[in-house]
Amino acid sequence: MDIRQLAYFVRVAELGSFSRASAFLHIAQPALSRQVRNLETELKERLLLRNGRGVELTEAGERLLDNARGILRQIERTYEDIENSRTGKSGKVGIGLPATISTAIATALIRKLREELSDAQVMLVHGRSNQLQEWILSGRLDMAIMYDAPSSPMLEIHDLVDENLYLIGRDDAFKDDKPVHLESLADMPMVIACRPNSTRVLLDSELARLGQKLNIVFELDPLDTMFDLVRDGYGYTVASIRTLASKGPSARQRLALRKIVGPELILSVQLVQPARRLSNRLHEAAFRILRNLSMELLATEQPSVSQKSPRDETAS
Repeated sequence: MDIRQLAYFVRVAELGSFSRASAFLHIAQPALSRQVRNLETELKERLLLRNGRGVELTEAGERLLDNARGILRQIERTYEDIENSRTGKSGKVGIGLPATISTAIATALIRKLREELSDAQVMLVHGRSNQLQEWILSGRLDMAIMYDAPSSPMLEIHDLVDENLYLIGRDDAFKDDKPVHLESLADMPMVIACRPNSTRVLLDSELARLGQKLNIVFELDPLDTMFDLVRDGYGYTVASIRTLASKGPSARQRLALRKIVGPELILSVQLVQPARRLSNRLHEAAFRILRNLSMELLATEQPSVSQKSPRDETAS
């Protein structure tokens, strides 16, 4: 196995066709096919299935694709580190953000990175915390903001801010403005995100400590749909103010929030890097910018936590 074979395989897999990969790589298709075939022979596994539309990955091919991307990124990073030792500001940096955090800081982050690291190539991607963790460990990302990152010797974790979680229901679903005890959520119909969503994992864990579990009516990932179903009266959900605010000003319409107590539910927003990494001045500079900007914006731009719904405020 050599680096060229891995690079060819990755390009064929990503483009879904030997002919498209051949044109992209500027090599003859028979030569490309031969290199991939040699790789399959060496690994004693079929990696790609040929069909009339192109190729698709086998299970072994999918595993190799993830590993190959990480290997190629590490090699690319090694060259960047040598160049970076001279300039300190060139090369690539991959940053991951949850969508709700991206809404708050992505534009300011790109501007700040461009201002201070004008020669750097920045890749900014969205994902759930578990996806971002996988991408850090595989080498696809250099750093990421995550919710409640798992303690691991493979990860270096820096705390940024904490965010409270609230029970959210239709604006006529609550009798008063009092906080809601956590254990009472077990008696409520819930419209909730699928595991391994960080809010869902925390909610399940804390209820289990009380010997309770959720009464799930709908389990789904799209946040817009989740809030729409709550607004239509199908049940309640649990989310942070920032998550709700990230869906736009209209997201709060016909919804009311109540603080959860006994105990409070708190998600930690954290900045994560791989514990094992090469010293790199570009990445160190990007990390400093991301950390400082995140602590500034996430702490000072926490959305309002008014207990009234917009309709209540209009009527008052």
